[in-house]
Amino acid sequence: MALTAQHLTPAFRQAAFRLDDPDEFSVAVSGGSLRADFLAAPARPTLIEQFQSQAWAIDFHEAHVRARIFGGLPQGWASLGIMCSPTPSTWYGMEAPSGTMVCTPPGEPIDGCTNFGFQCFSVGLSPRLWEHCRQAASPETAAFGPCVSHPLTPSVFARLTQKVCAVRERLRQASKAPAFSGIAAEEAARLVTWLGIMAWEQRAAAPPSRDSLRNRARLARRAEALMRRHLGEPMQIPDLCVALSVSRRELEYAFRSAFDQSPRDFLQALRLNAIRRELQRSRAPVIDVAFQHGMSHLGRFAASYRQLFGEKPSQTKCQ
Repeated sequence: MALTAQHLTPAFRQAAFRLDDPDEFSVAVSGGSLRADFLAAPARPTLIEQFQSQAWAIDFHEAHVRARIFGGLPQGWASLGIMCSPTPSTWYGMEAPSGTMVCTPPGEPIDGCTNFGFQCFSVGLSPRLWEHCRQAASPETAAFGPCVSHPLTPSVFARLTQKVCAVRERLRQASKAPAFSGIAAEEAARLVTWLGIMAWEQRAAAPPSRDSLRNRARLARRAEALMRRHLGEPMQIPDLCVALSVSRRELEYAFRSAFDQSPRDFLQALRLNAIRRELQRSRAPVIDVAFQHGMSHLGRFAASYRQLFGEKPSQTKCQ
């Protein structure tokens, strides 16, 4: 991970990151802690730019990797992500093309998959600001409910993109001239508040949830949890189907919907990511680590590892 820039001002903090390794993604959301597992070899490093105050955060993401993303926000905080990439990503089991707002309320985990060319900006709202937005938009609604996504109209998306670009430039300028940080922070707070109110308004007017999509997402996450618990065992996809009491077709459909990948390829990627983490911190022989994570064919393992991470397992190994 390369921290390319960091500035402190009286009103907010700015940071920029260049991420190459799955474990470096823990910093990808301001104040949060993410876990990433690469599902395909990255085309180039992921770029993150962050601005954060005590009440709000604005993050800009440009990812060039297919990756499974999961993690938590700071306690009591909410997150709203605006998708800007031409290729859809998947969040909470729902496809999110460009112009979609993805809402993660307090207490819910960030849960999705990035795709090649992924671009988005997200805002974080402190508990106090989130409550202010609720009272301004929908005081009769006590709770936001589960994570959801909403398509924005083209005019709203265009207007929002223009506002965000202007605020980003103001924040960048203020990072170099702290005397203007207060003005820039106020502009950022207004933008974040506007988005928070919009999220509550859309939530109040939203139609009933699409249960079929949510059911597929839940099935995929249950299967993923089983995979992670049994990475060191020779588990096969039919074993998962039996454990979950579902057909192979159901499981395949759930994984394609939630992760855009087959269960077999997803399990292989989880094992390879777990092996990489172990090699980075362990002095155990590569062959032992591979066997401990369910790899039975060492030749295929080495080729798959190099294809995903761009180096041999022995090059990753802790010296």
